Order: sequence, then C-alpha cells, then structure tokens
Amino acid sequence: MFPRAPVSLCSRASQHGGEEAFVIDDEAGAPLGPVAGIDGFLLGCLVDAVTGMVVASRSDHDDINLPAAAAAAMDIAQALSLLATELPTDGLEDVLVTFRDQLYVTRLINTDAEPQLLLVVLLDRGQANLAMARREVRAFCAGYAG
Repeated sequence: MFPRAPVSLCSRASQHGGEEAFVIDDEAGAPLGPVAGIDGFLLGCLVDAVTGMVVASRSDHDDINLPAAAAAAMDIAQALSLLATELPTDGLEDVLVTFRDQLYVTRLINTDAEPQLLLVVLLDRGQANLAMARREVRAFCAGYAG
C-alpha cells in the first residue's frame, strides 16, 4: 500500500545565501514505482493540486522540465474542474493531453482529503498503450487514496 500523505517526502535545505527552500528527498520517487512500469514511461509526479508544488517525482529523462509540466497539469486540471462545476457532470476524473510524440495523463488522487494531489504521468506516445496506461493510473490512484 502507498503512504497516505507524502508530505514527509520534502525537507528543508539551505540554499546558497542562507535562504531555506523545500527540496524533494531522494526517496521521494519510490511511491511512483508502479507508474514507472507503464510502457513508454518518461515522467511521473505527485503535485499539490492547489499550489502546484511537486511532492514526489520520478523521471527516466533529464531533459524534461518537471516544474513546467507540473504547473501546466495543475492549471489545466483547475480550469477543467471549474468548467465541470458549471456542467451537469459528477466532476473531473482525469485529463488526457496528446502531443505528436507524448501523452500526458493527469488524475486527481484524493478528492476529499487534504492536500489534494494530482498524479501527472508523461508517456512516449510511440511506446505507450493509452488504454492500459489509464487503467494503471486509475489503479495507482485508487490504491494511493485508499
């Protein structure tokens, strides 16, 4: 089972100049092991749905801008959540964004608990099976929230 609230994955560290900042511990990617097994996996991260702060991340590629991917996923999910409140729906389930060579799957993990977390998974479109990826993301989120 996955830890319920991964806030302990962050710690304080001193930056150059004496300022403090929060950093992600080396072990922070461990909870994302199951999503790293998805075919075509490039990046996975847990993001605070309100602030956009990356709580945990795991990546197989250093050339991906993690903060930009996390912030964009949060902005898209927030905009669609607002839209969902105006439509006759049960709420936002997940968001799929497709590019020519990549797929982004974003899913809200816990709708009732605080902090609300998003799972963002970036996949190589040529290697990923979107249906299987969504199934594995859904299973991960159900296990994480439960």
